[in-house]
Amino acid sequence: MYSNHIAVKVDAALALTELLEHDAAVEFIRPGLGNILKVFLKIMDEIDFEDLVKALRRIVDVYEDDIAPYAISLCQKLSEAHIRLINSKGEYENQDSETSLTADGLMTAIRRVLNSISGKFVELYPQLEEILENSIIICLTEAGETSTDEGLTCIAELIYNQNHVSQRMWQHFGRIIETYLGDSGVLDDYIGAASVPLINFMVKAPQEFKMAPYFNG
Repeated sequence: MYSNHIAVKVDAALALTELLEHDAAVEFIRPGLGNILKVFLKIMDEIDFEDLVKALRRIVDVYEDDIAPYAISLCQKLSEAHIRLINSKGEYENQDSETSLTADGLMTAIRRVLNSISGKFVELYPQLEEILENSIIICLTEAGETSTDEGLTCIAELIYNQNHVSQRMWQHFGRIIETYLGDSGVLDDYIGAASVPLINFMVKAPQEFKMAPYFNG
């Protein structure tokens, strides 16, 4: 994984996650988890590759209880890669479907990181809101509609795990409502998924929810 050749580094990273099928290997690797994640994120700066994203998701799943110290850096790198990939769609016409697949995988990885710290470490959430803002915005547009369900789940997680709703999150509320009213089609297949963050807004900030300008005509 420390080779100068990107192909060797990618193959090594993928091989490492294959070892996670064995309990002994999981425990052997655990003390070095931080270094392994740093290497994964560095490789992702060099190449966007779906299998690498899947491998990272596997690490998050296996070490769910150990991910919190790395949640900020993971979400930051994953979000940056997601935005970069969405913005590059169309540059290479034959690669669009592959690019979308990788971008969707990145949002799934972000959601799994949020799931892994759900109910813990409330102090992380304001920073996570800021880091994930642009990726979530993209998920509510046509450019990112294949990841809309993951974006909505991220909104729900960010609201649910805090005691108040920030102005940044209310802006996402506005975008959800505007997407509904604008009849853009982005939410057509995700009405149920969109209802979850809306309910969280209502439960966490009932008075503000009542006064939201989108309900005042």
